[in-house]
Amino acid sequence: MAGVLEDATCLPRHNPLPGRTFSVIKMSMSTVKATLWLYATALRRSWESLLKNWVVSLAPWAYAGLLSIVALMVAPLGMIGGLVLGLATQACISSGLYLVKNIVEGRRADFKDFINGFTVYLWELLGIAFVVWIPMRVLAMALASTPNGGLIFGLIQVALYILLNPVPELIYQTRSSGIGVISDSYYFVVENWLEWLLPNIVLTIAGYWILNFLRAISIGLPSVMQIFIVAVGMGLCLSYFMIFRGFLFAELHGSTRRSRAYRYKMQG
Repeated sequence: MAGVLEDATCLPRHNPLPGRTFSVIKMSMSTVKATLWLYATALRRSWESLLKNWVVSLAPWAYAGLLSIVALMVAPLGMIGGLVLGLATQACISSGLYLVKNIVEGRRADFKDFINGFTVYLWELLGIAFVVWIPMRVLAMALASTPNGGLIFGLIQVALYILLNPVPELIYQTRSSGIGVISDSYYFVVENWLEWLLPNIVLTIAGYWILNFLRAISIGLPSVMQIFIVAVGMGLCLSYFMIFRGFLFAELHGSTRRSRAYRYKMQG
């Protein structure tokens, strides 16, 4: 009996690892394909939407002009002037988000939306800015006399940029508000860090390259023409970038990699 058992232990056993490894690789490839399909869909929808709302590309230029006028008017007011300029900046961001919201939802943005948008998300933006600004000011003062304090503060700013990156989309696409926006942003980045951050990094680098290109081709022209070419070109790029982010966020929020892979498979 002992001999039989000894022989049985020497029999080759089925190793499940190769099969499991193949399944993992297959699932990973499905996720990659689904993610690329998601990017292609968001890019296409963004371009189609921008063609229908090309006038929105002039909005960043209008915001820059408005903020320049406000800055000149409040410059003599010192700290109060800085607060007024900060309020105006948040109002312009609110207007821009409202325009993008209408485009992502399939509606045509117009001048009325541009005007009304200055107050739509103003209080949400001020609340978030207040919550983030105070701790960062305290931290900056605490690190001012610390060795490598500037480096530490810079790294913290990078971390906040990453963790709070989807805050604009959370404001106009979800019901999150106040502190909830910050926590929701953290969870969204944790769940979708690769799918969300990768195209944002790529498009940011592309935007930097386009900015340098526009500056290069406008050399030798009158200064007014240089400003016009750069402003309109970057306005178009920024509008496309924010619309793309809107469509991408709408696809990622509330979904999982598995569900997106299934949707991609069904599309095929």
